Formats: sequence, structure tokens, C-alpha cells
Amino acid sequence: MDYDFKWIRPNMSLYHIDKNSPFPITLLNSGNLADDFNKYAEDFFNAAESVIHYLGEDAAENGDIAKLDLWYFAMVYLYRQSMELLLKANIFKIVTAENDRKLIIGDIRHDLKQGYDKLLELKDLEYTDNDNANWLWKYLADISRIDKESDMFRYPFGNNLNVLFDKQTHISLAATHDNMNKAFNILSELYKTGNFTEQEYEAYLPQLIIEGGHYYQQSVVGYKYAQHSFYPYYSSYEEVGDFLKEKIVDDNKKELFMPMCYMYRNAVELGLKRIIIEDSHIERTKALKILRRKKHSILGLWNSIVDEVDKYSNAPDDDTTLNDTTQYIQAFHDFDQSSDLFRYPCNKNLQVYFSEEKVLDIENVASCFEELCNFLDAVDSMLSEIKDYEAEMASYYDYY
Repeated sequence: MDYDFKWIRPNMSLYHIDKNSPFPITLLNSGNLADDFNKYAEDFFNAAESVIHYLGEDAAENGDIAKLDLWYFAMVYLYRQSMELLLKANIFKIVTAENDRKLIIGDIRHDLKQGYDKLLELKDLEYTDNDNANWLWKYLADISRIDKESDMFRYPFGNNLNVLFDKQTHISLAATHDNMNKAFNILSELYKTGNFTEQEYEAYLPQLIIEGGHYYQQSVVGYKYAQHSFYPYYSSYEEVGDFLKEKIVDDNKKELFMPMCYMYRNAVELGLKRIIIEDSHIERTKALKILRRKKHSILGLWNSIVDEVDKYSNAPDDDTTLNDTTQYIQAFHDFDQSSDLFRYPCNKNLQVYFSEEKVLDIENVASCFEELCNFLDAVDSMLSEIKDYEAEMASYYDYY
């Protein structure tokens, strides 16, 4: 069986479109932020649904424990992001003045509870006897308690090095699915009708993390050996990106393009941070400072490590791989400098992304991401082997 292994190539272009490409996509936002946020919300929700149904059906049937466990982080982020987008869509439907919108977005940032409180205030529904509204408040409050800044399902630890799971946890996928669906449907009906629905939904207690369920209907996270490790998160985002690409190609689901791109984009960021923290010879305190300073800048992260990669690569003088990789990094950086282009229809100043048509080739964009991820995997393997060898030799000489 032929396997098309993807690797860094010279003269890559994100904008290349194969003349026979079956998957061109035209990116164009309307500029109506309420509608655009709602559309992004639906796309991220549908991406999450595709993932969880695959896990609960195909992965469960095949006993694929690795996917059941690893894909949890990316899947929950997709759901969570859909909720944030839909809350903001509801708010923008009420608040139309640009300055007022900016102030609200600046205040609530990524906090789902605060966003929901603001929405209830705007609708004069701070006190309501609607069961769905009250269940949703408790649910979003629980998510904010765990993940107020929308980073705990994207990165292995926060700025204070706290981890999300400090012990092994068996999470029910059925509960995750039903609760996320109930929350999204309540907000979606609110967006469509302006009112909270009285419909009854099948759901669990209003908690994000509910343990239990059948063995092959669980995600098991929080292994002690993997705490603070980038591997589970990197693999989660890279593999879910691959999965969404296949869904687009096999089922013609072009609406999954933005979620797919963000999965890959975050995988690249995680891959670079993994190299800096886990593989490089940069002292850990300094490495953590680099992560805090560079934040989401993949170009800044790459520039922090490229010299060490070059030093240990032993590449021939005429090898262009590092220069070619820099071209990939620069292209993705130029396209999405703040790590929000694929997540939101506008930036924090409400400047609309894709206000003019941009045509891309889905397979080409996905391939560029895959090629870069494969390179970062190879660098991780190379540098980790070197560090293991150095540690072994140091131990040997200490012994003698």
C-alpha cells in the first residue's frame, strides 16, 4: 500500500490552488457580526459533533483507546468555542453600537459565565423561572470555574503551571455529548427566537466533567506520567485536524474548514512549545519565559529554537530544509499572527476577517499544516534522543 508521507518542501504556498482541485473554498464573512459569529458557532459545534460521534461509534467499536483518550482535549475545545461564539452572537444581536460591543467583548473575553450574565442582563432576564435558562447558568458557571480563559483544553498547563487534571479521571462521553448539546440548543433557540425554549432536553447534572459510563464510552485523562506533557495535547489537535480534513474530503463538509485549520494551527504552536520546553537545552525557567513572552507567535517560538535545531541536525551544507521550514512558519504567521483568524470572524477591535473573498485549496492548506507537523515531530524525536544520550553518558561518567 502506498503511503504519501508529507514532508517540508521548497517553495510552498498557502495560496496555491490546483487547477483540478475538487476542494476549493471561498472565505467571505458578511460583516454582520451576529450572523457571522452564529455561523462560526455552528461550524465549531458540528466539528465537535463529528468528533464525538466518531469516538462513541467507530473508535469505541474498534477499541481504539488512544483516540478515546487523546481526542478529548480538542473535542471539548471545539464544543467550548462554539458556546463562546454563540453567546457573543446573541449579545451582538442586541448590542449594535461598535464601541459598546468592544467594551463588552473586552470585559467578558473568553469567560462563558460572564458572557451569559451579560446576556441575561441585556435581556432583563437576570431572574427567570425558565428551567433551561437556570440549568445553562449552572453549566456555564462550571465551565468557567474550570476554564475561564479558554486555555485549559488547549495547553497542558496554565501560566502558573497548574494542570487541569491532577489525577486519573474517567470522563463520560455520553454526559459530555448530552450536556453540550443541551447548552448549544438552548443558546441557538435563544438566537433564533429571542426567548428561552421550554423544550425538555436529555441531559445530566450541569457539570462539564462527569465521570462514569461504559469502558469504551469514556475518555481517560490525567495520567501522572503525562502531567505537564505536551504530547497528549499536541497529538489531540494534530489528529483531530487530520480527522476533520478527512471528513471534508470524504463527506464534502467544507464548513469544517475553519475548525480544521485551528486544530492544525494549535498543533503547530504546541509542537514548537514542546520542543522548547521538553527537548531543547534551554534552561527550564528561561524556556517558560520564552513561552510567556512569545505567547501564540509561532514565528517568535521558532526563532527561539531554530539555532539549536540547526546545530544538532548535521544537515549537509546544501540542505534547505530549515530555510524551507522557516518559509512555512512565516507563511502561517503572516496569515494568522494572533491565533484568532480561524476561531473568530473578527479581531478584538471588531475588524472583520475575510471581508473580501479569499479562495483557498482545502487540501493544499491541510497538506502544508501536515508537512510542518511532521517536521516538528521529527525535531522532537531528534532532540529528545540527543538529550537521552547525553543523560546516559553523564550517568556513565558519574558512575566511573
